[in-house]
Amino acid sequence: MKSRILLNLVLTALVAVLILLVWLKPKPMAQAEFKLSTLASASASINRIAIEKPGQPAIVLQKNPAGWRLSAPFQARAEGAAVGRLLEILAATSPQRFPATDLGRFQLDNPLLRLTLNDQEFSFGTQNTLTGEVYVATNGGVHLVAPSYLAHAMKMPADFAARAFLAEEEKLAGFEFADLKLSQDSDGKWSTSPARQDLSQDDINRWVDEWRNASSLVTQPYDGTPPQESFTLRLGDGKLIPCKILRREPELVILREDEKLQYHFPAGIGKRLLSPGK
Repeated sequence: MKSRILLNLVLTALVAVLILLVWLKPKPMAQAEFKLSTLASASASINRIAIEKPGQPAIVLQKNPAGWRLSAPFQARAEGAAVGRLLEILAATSPQRFPATDLGRFQLDNPLLRLTLNDQEFSFGTQNTLTGEVYVATNGGVHLVAPSYLAHAMKMPADFAARAFLAEEEKLAGFEFADLKLSQDSDGKWSTSPARQDLSQDDINRWVDEWRNASSLVTQPYDGTPPQESFTLRLGDGKLIPCKILRREPELVILREDEKLQYHFPAGIGKRLLSPGK
């Protein structure tokens, strides 16, 4: 009985010692993080983005009351997701910061790319062979960041052009094809000319939704391809959007004449856009 009591006392003492050792163990120091920008909390104030790559025309995006637009090397509504990915660098942090002195060591004397958000410039250099991170010079220092920040900025100009054929505020109210016209009245009811008994209101509404949600594979400046045929879209505010079909196969390519841009759609989507009720 006495030996059991002694054993319990020894075990209790051991537990107390272990608890004390854990409590006294030095806490790991939090890894220092260096912010690349002080604009992270004010990203909404960014209204101009420029991307410069050696030997290539600059890509410039500008924000106006209607949203972001690509202003160089051609004019287009901007792809919001692509702009958002560029702005992510404002919240980036780096585990290391080096003085911006020996820039050649990081290939920052002739950077791969310069990204400028308002007045802050981010110059991208070589990749760290051990971590895969990329060296970025900004605000007088050199930082290491994930390669995704460089990948987002290395896109081609067309990647920043909106893929949506219609802007969010553009509401369809009519179509004029060579052999068919559709019009929507003030009550939202659609009519066809000539009359199409095979098209119900639900059929037309589904087809109109195809147009409202039409998103291209790529949006590019008009390349001069001779048009095959023309049609016109009418918006609720009365605005007319003249369009031309440049190709039907192997993909549908439609030119929006008002934007001087051509939108490329997969063949399946193209057939549905040009064939109401199918």
